[in-house]
Amino acid sequence: MRIWRLSLLAVLLAATAACHDSKGSKEAKPPPKPPAPPSTELVSLAWKPADANQNLQSFELQLTGAEIVSVCRKPPGWILEGSGAAIKGYATVGAGFVGAEHLDDLEGLFLIRTHAGQALGVSGKLLTGVYADDGGQSEIAATPALLSRQPAAQCPPVKG
Repeated sequence: MRIWRLSLLAVLLAATAACHDSKGSKEAKPPPKPPAPPSTELVSLAWKPADANQNLQSFELQLTGAEIVSVCRKPPGWILEGSGAAIKGYATVGAGFVGAEHLDDLEGLFLIRTHAGQALGVSGKLLTGVYADDGGQSEIAATPALLSRQPAAQCPPVKG
């Protein structure tokens, strides 16, 4: 009679151990996900004028969490330079100022590579003016909302 008791006890211990192991695996946290690999994104300026007379004359931006890969296009009459995490642009003549009717000139300006695990931030300023008023310039602080981003592996082809 003792032999079957020992066998039953061994089976109960094995079942208890199996149940305990399955509970332990359910409670264990999954291994942390590795950080996302760096990605490239096409960036546009999402600046909008306050009224029909306001225009964008220049900007200087400093990125955090990303670096400039290349300048893709320049608004007509502008110089755009980007390296590292800094990009700046300015109109070379008044006719190059970007107003409400030419906001599409601010699309797809540069390609960035984001740093894995870091949020994109931006600091710097934009210089705006008012048509027909030399004293109407003002500076606007750059914020992340100023950048419109979309995934892209490279700059889009030049329209022509």
